Amino acid sequence: MISQVRDKAKKFLKETIGAEGEVRIVTVEKNGDGWIAEAEVAEKNQFLATINPNYRVFEKRFYTIKLDNNLEVSSYKQGEGSEEEKEV
Repeated sequence: MISQVRDKAKKFLKETIGAEGEVRIVTVEKNGDGWIAEAEVAEKNQFLATINPNYRVFEKRFYTIKLDNNLEVSSYKQGEGSEEEKEV
């Protein structure tokens, strides 16, 4: 089931935010209502792209995706990374 959550979260981010770079799922947790996945996404720097479309500079961004028991995405938000990374 965890692999299905990972696949669904990756697909959702690629379709929703148009992630061109790598999408890496860093945590998956089961909660009472479904699942919570945290993802690290390499996103193209939009500011530099407006200066020169040939710039291919990527930035690391984190997203939290909530899925219900049927693996339908109920919400997502951009965040600061997983708790493990915040503690370092």
